[in-house]
Amino acid sequence: MTLELASPHFLWLLLFLPVLAWLTFHRREKGVTLQFSGLSLFGDLRPTWALLARRLMPVLRLVALALLIVGLARPRFGTVQRDVSREGVDLFYCLDVSGTMRAEDFSPNRLEKAKELTAEMIQKRQTDRQGLVVFSGEAFVLCPLTFDAGTVSEFLKNVSFDAVATDGTAIGVGLTRALKKMIESHAKSRAIILMTDGDNNAGNIAPEQAMAAAKKMGVKIYTIGIGSTGETTAVVPTDQGLRRVMIRSTLNEELLQNLARETGGVYRRATSASELKAVLKEIDSLERSEIEMKEFRTYDERMAIFLWAGLALLAMEIFLTRTRFQTIP
Repeated sequence: MTLELASPHFLWLLLFLPVLAWLTFHRREKGVTLQFSGLSLFGDLRPTWALLARRLMPVLRLVALALLIVGLARPRFGTVQRDVSREGVDLFYCLDVSGTMRAEDFSPNRLEKAKELTAEMIQKRQTDRQGLVVFSGEAFVLCPLTFDAGTVSEFLKNVSFDAVATDGTAIGVGLTRALKKMIESHAKSRAIILMTDGDNNAGNIAPEQAMAAAKKMGVKIYTIGIGSTGETTAVVPTDQGLRRVMIRSTLNEELLQNLARETGGVYRRATSASELKAVLKEIDSLERSEIEMKEFRTYDERMAIFLWAGLALLAMEIFLTRTRFQTIP
């Protein structure tokens, strides 16, 4: 359960409280003068509880005002169900997290650069439903389709090579996981962005099977081959800790070209950060359509608690300063 403020702009009023406090206590310090013959008879007297309580009256008023201001900001907990309709695309990012994505021909490595540029694209597509699948030797849906770009970004941020325990490159399984989540989608434009640096060598579903399902569903597959050819260095974990080694990735460009061509998508090879960014920008021009979904948010309003508490303290302060702690000029 999370706390949020429906009208946070009211909190700016809290800035006036320190000024009000200074004016109140500054005026009290000036006080009034009283002529007397001597204080020797009052030497042993101690402040009574009433005198101490009287001095707290200005504090009571400030606390009351603070509670009223927080109440006006409408604090609430929880998650309101509503139907949401937006212009957008149903889009899944299918990201390879296999060992070869550790290659350092991108800085700091292929996976981190792919994550960085994908995060930029997620934030630009605020009206789309977006989701995230990661795959290696197996595949998992980390985030189903949602309008909440912030949620997708948080899942993406936490993607690492440990996201999938089994190493390998199960392209067919990764695509199938995304397609299953798109079955109930009625968006005009549906697409999968597949980013990988290898060849399908794991899983019990062939990429061609996933491609056939995508064609039947009308889902376009955009494929991005990441990385340069030949050997490159990579930092890999060993029993002795991290170690830099030479690796070679075997990118199957023919497979990626076929997946894109048969489903109406596009294949691009990205051997640098600028090329990868250009590919994602090209995909960003996908046709948009109206998407409807239910958004569940149930709020527990706490505004009344703060308002009633503030009013009670304010009424108490007014009553006491007009009776028991009344100031005589």
